Amino acid sequence: MLFPAPSIQEVMVALLILLRVSALIIFLPVLGHRLVPPPVKAGLIVMMVLLLYPVVEPHVPIITPEPLVLMLFAIQELLFAGMLALLASLIFASVQFAGQVMSFQMGMSIANVLDPITSSQGAITAQLASILAMLLWLATNSHHMFLLALVDSFQRFPIGQAWSVHAWSLLNDAAAHMFVLALKLVAPVLLLLFFVNVALGLISRAVPQIQVFFVSFPLTVGLGLFAFALALPALIALTHDAFIALGQSLPSLMRALHG
Repeated sequence: MLFPAPSIQEVMVALLILLRVSALIIFLPVLGHRLVPPPVKAGLIVMMVLLLYPVVEPHVPIITPEPLVLMLFAIQELLFAGMLALLASLIFASVQFAGQVMSFQMGMSIANVLDPITSSQGAITAQLASILAMLLWLATNSHHMFLLALVDSFQRFPIGQAWSVHAWSLLNDAAAHMFVLALKLVAPVLLLLFFVNVALGLISRAVPQIQVFFVSFPLTVGLGLFAFALALPALIALTHDAFIALGQSLPSLMRALHG
């Protein structure tokens, strides 16, 4: 039995669905991690495309079979998936930025390890904070949240839908919240080390014979790690709340794009 050849419209719709699904999977934290085997990513992408195509295809308007139109639609799908993944990436960036600041303040910026995400050298505390964020990402089922949002996006924001400028203000707010979250995460260590440095400065002025440099290094490292350990419950709670808030941010972004 021979199956009928797919029409140009069906092929273009399938390609656009493939672009949105594959871009989101690749850009997402944890799922798009380079340590995840490529066959696993490819299998997940193909499975989702096969499941979504029968639901999405009847509601897609007729697409003009012109290269320029298809290219514009493809860019739109890539940007849309990238904006969804950006909301999650900003949280991971906040955690990693807080870890980098902690390491710098403790004087451990020299003790770097390889970051498998960016293939660059990163601070030890930043690596620990990133691993905790990944575990929380999986514990809160945030990856399920994004997969459900991907399915819902074809109804809220169908292929070929015009964008609204209101979404850019929401992305700006999310980027600003990244620095607020990073400051909350690093605040306990910064406050403690600030008072330690002030105390060491006063001791240096009062007793110049004391070699403050040799005293301060083990003291700041030890107290910094101690403060980091005490602040771990608060760090976990703040990151957990940020991941839970994605459940409201994703529909808000799609509504803002829809206008």
